[in-house]
Amino acid sequence: MTRAQLMARVRAYTRDFSNSIFREVDVVDFINEGIDRIKEVVPELANMKYLNENTDSPLYLPNQYHILLAIYSAARCFGQDERHYQATTFMNEFETKLEELRTKIENGDITIVDENGKEIVADLKTDYVRNVYFNDRTLIDVDDGVEGVE
Repeated sequence: MTRAQLMARVRAYTRDFSNSIFREVDVVDFINEGIDRIKEVVPELANMKYLNENTDSPLYLPNQYHILLAIYSAARCFGQDERHYQATTFMNEFETKLEELRTKIENGDITIVDENGKEIVADLKTDYVRNVYFNDRTLIDVDDGVEGVE
């Protein structure tokens, strides 16, 4: 889907057919904010670019998940308009479908490819927590390892 098609879908979701309730700039910003959220959850999609032109299409995102951007934008529009029930409903749908996408990618059901057709694999490094307190050799153990002895 192109940005123009996504914007039309947002207008349909929000029933803003006359383009008078939500500003176009807000709808576009929310679509791009949705890209940020997707990149945050799915590391394979970290190279996705914002949709700056009406003819731009979300690269790397599988076609059947392009609609996620319209769902996210509609949720944010409803939130901006203080229609919290609709905002929550759309945001829950977005997060559920985003988790479904992440799971399918992890299970190998969906393969993310770049513009050259090469598979994109997230190279995630494992985080380690180092406890410097217990590894510090300069601390003096006054009670020889027995707790509660002064």
